Amino acid sequence: MKIIDINTLNYIFNHDLKIKEVHYLAPDIKEESEVTEQVFGRKLSENIKNISSEPIFNEGIYLKNYREMLNKYRGRSFYNMTGFGDISILALLKTLKECYQNQPRKLFKNMEEELVVITEDEALKKKIEKEFNQSNIDVLWKVKILDNSSVT
Repeated sequence: MKIIDINTLNYIFNHDLKIKEVHYLAPDIKEESEVTEQVFGRKLSENIKNISSEPIFNEGIYLKNYREMLNKYRGRSFYNMTGFGDISILALLKTLKECYQNQPRKLFKNMEEELVVITEDEALKKKIEKEFNQSNIDVLWKVKILDNSSVT
């Protein structure tokens, strides 16, 4: 599953990329994307989807994780309404991890889901590394981080 941030969405619009693979937006990024669509005068590709519309998404777990991440990481501004996209992505990753871990593994032996975030936001990368990619964390649930050039 590939998740993109608002900077990657801007990259897609700036480079007029045609998206072939499915990419997902965290809830706060989806809200920001509506402004981006207006700025660029274009609609999102059908292959860029709102994760909250997918069956795997559990809003209750997401809100619990959002609250946790909101209190754990600083750098947001309620005055300017900035920094919430990173929190939304971190909460989403934790939610997906919990949802996948709760699914019976027998059903998905050959289908391990890989969580990928496409971003060039260094602060977000550091938070993802700290939260999900420490050496003491289960290798199966590490989050792969790619840059904008990997958008397809």
